[in-house]
Amino acid sequence: MKFRLPLFTSLKRHPTYMKLIFYFVSANVLVLALSFALLYGQSSQTLLEEIGDHSESLLVNSARNTARLMEWSLEFSFSSSDDSTLKVNALSDQYSDFETYEVWRRLIEIKNANPSIDSVYLINDYTNTVVDSRLGLSDAETFYDQDIIKRLQDPATTDHSVLIPRTLSIPLVGIKAKEVISIVRFYEKGSSISAFVLNIDTDNLMTLLQNNSNYANRSVTVLNDRDETVFSSIPLNQEQIAELRSQGNKNESGWKLFRPRNQEEQLMVYAGSSIKGIQDWTFIETIPKSVILGKITVLRNTSLILFLILFIASLTVIVLISKRVYSPIQELISRVMRQHQAEKPSEGNSANELDYLSNVFTAQHNRIYELTEHWRHTKILGRERFLRDFLGGIYHTAEEICSQFQEWGIALPEDQLSVAIFRIDHFSEFTEAYPEKDRRLLRFAMSNIIQESLQFSKHKLQTVDMGNDHVAVVLSAPLSEEFAKKLQVSKQLMEQYLSIGTTVAWGRTLPSLTDMHEVYMETYELTHERFRFGHGALVMKAWLADAPGELYHLPVDKERQIAQALPKGNADTVLEIIRSAVVKLRELPYFECKMSLITLFMDIRRLMQEHSSQPLPHSWGLTSIENQIIQQETMENVVLWMEALITKTLEDIEAARSLSKNAALIKQADQFIEEQLTDSNLSAKMLADQLGLSVNYFRSLYKAETNLSITEKISEKRLNYICQELLASDSPIEPIIQKYGFSSLNTFYSIFKKVYGMTPAQYRRMHKNGQY
Repeated sequence: MKFRLPLFTSLKRHPTYMKLIFYFVSANVLVLALSFALLYGQSSQTLLEEIGDHSESLLVNSARNTARLMEWSLEFSFSSSDDSTLKVNALSDQYSDFETYEVWRRLIEIKNANPSIDSVYLINDYTNTVVDSRLGLSDAETFYDQDIIKRLQDPATTDHSVLIPRTLSIPLVGIKAKEVISIVRFYEKGSSISAFVLNIDTDNLMTLLQNNSNYANRSVTVLNDRDETVFSSIPLNQEQIAELRSQGNKNESGWKLFRPRNQEEQLMVYAGSSIKGIQDWTFIETIPKSVILGKITVLRNTSLILFLILFIASLTVIVLISKRVYSPIQELISRVMRQHQAEKPSEGNSANELDYLSNVFTAQHNRIYELTEHWRHTKILGRERFLRDFLGGIYHTAEEICSQFQEWGIALPEDQLSVAIFRIDHFSEFTEAYPEKDRRLLRFAMSNIIQESLQFSKHKLQTVDMGNDHVAVVLSAPLSEEFAKKLQVSKQLMEQYLSIGTTVAWGRTLPSLTDMHEVYMETYELTHERFRFGHGALVMKAWLADAPGELYHLPVDKERQIAQALPKGNADTVLEIIRSAVVKLRELPYFECKMSLITLFMDIRRLMQEHSSQPLPHSWGLTSIENQIIQQETMENVVLWMEALITKTLEDIEAARSLSKNAALIKQADQFIEEQLTDSNLSAKMLADQLGLSVNYFRSLYKAETNLSITEKISEKRLNYICQELLASDSPIEPIIQKYGFSSLNTFYSIFKKVYGMTPAQYRRMHKNGQY
């Protein structure tokens, strides 16, 4: 026996009511959950941003002040190392006890000048001793800081002798090692390790950083630009240093959240600072996120309790509202079922009342949409297809055309029709930037503008999207200047609203409907006349001469002038003749003008090829010339392109000639230098006289072609021969250099040391001993 609760049975019979309650409850829970999450997340994010920005500001100020203290110590170290007493002692091979005492006393004064200074050394490489502010005089071998001795002796580390972070072992028993930053000033870098060493107490220097904030478990780290640890409040291994470096950006400041390996999420604040441009330091401070957001947990728990109370109250209200909402829905469903004589939901259809109601409305909507789409497709697209076919020449009889006019509702008369074409200027650039879909939208917009701008005219018209770059308009208006002005207004509106320029052509009136295709093609040919009239022109068949023009040919005297100007590279003369020819070409119709231009180009190409040692580029080919003329669209653009092409070609021809001539001069000069190398009077003037050139011109030419001055070239060749003889024999140096044209021994030594970085004797000794 089955037991059914009355409330459950009632709700089961009304699934819509159950869904209403479910949806309202779900929406309430979702809103409350989102509100709680937004409040908690936003408060956490706001708190983090405030703390991050504040911590960044504190760290930037502390980093800047710490850098200034380090810069002061660096300046103090270098100024102290210049003390004459210290410098003399560091470079002396012997000194008295009194002098040692004076040096030690001076080091003590330097140390006491700044509490951040831990100790000061003076290392003498000639006596192998160290004077220390802490212990006094010591032998270098027994000195307690062997680390600095090894660093100074190792060539690999001597280049990094400024701001060296390291650990210093203190010689006294019971005192642990210190972290210091060492500053080394060599007195004879490369020759000896005599140096002035000043050690800065890292903990003392970083006092500002350590007192920057009071967060628990906070850590501070300073890295230099070689990823060495300058200071760290906690021990770090190389993997942790690399992880910190990957998060912080050098020479920048900011903050971010990141999770180190095997650790909780941290707030990392970083700032960069440069120490006198010698070394860049990155200051990094990390704070556990849990420390920052610990107190906000209390706010979250309190908010959660308040949200639960609000949810219970909202649920009660939802149940009451759902009862009132459901009653009108039930009445509406019953009415729809009666009207459509539908079955009850329990008799085979969906048991959900809203699903049933939705299915009825959806079916009606789909039926209406299908009928609407069918009508639109039949009426609009069909008419558009017929008009394109009409202009394209498919219909051949007047009866068939008139029948189609009636079928598609085209209100055009059978006589006095003409065609106007709006053709887009610079269409090739438009096709490169926009796909075909956008071009169709553009032509649709053009048709709408034409219809709107001419709708108040008493004449009937029909626009046709012919594809590609133009829209055609079938007009019942007779050819007149008044209607031409209206077409001009339509063109201006397109430029204003669509930002495109168009050329408009208006052809002759049709003798009959069957001539529409021929008149359309004639009108399209008229748009080519923008070649001489320019973009944005309005061209009417009645305004143009009927007789075709004659082809233009370059006169013989002009051709002779071009032939004389080409060998001289005189581009101005050539361009002036072409401009005068273009003036005559503007008077010709499009076809004759284009053919005349091609002929003119071929004549100039032939004359240029006669004066060029290499074939002209492919841009001078017949196909390329014709394509460019069509692509440029107007005479103005063709002239600009033509002038640029001719100028570039003449420059290339002249450059090829100049390059061949200069190469021959440089070859003669190098051969003469080789022959006269032992002559001490060999100079730029001698070479220029030999080649018949001025000295200044020849110097500039040689430098430009070889990137060497003449003096450098002569010295280079002489030094090569001298080095060969230095290694091939043990002869004295002076006779060898005199043999190769060096009259001054001092001059030779200066040049040799500048090139090889050593004296001739050292060069001979090193290379003979097999060191290189």
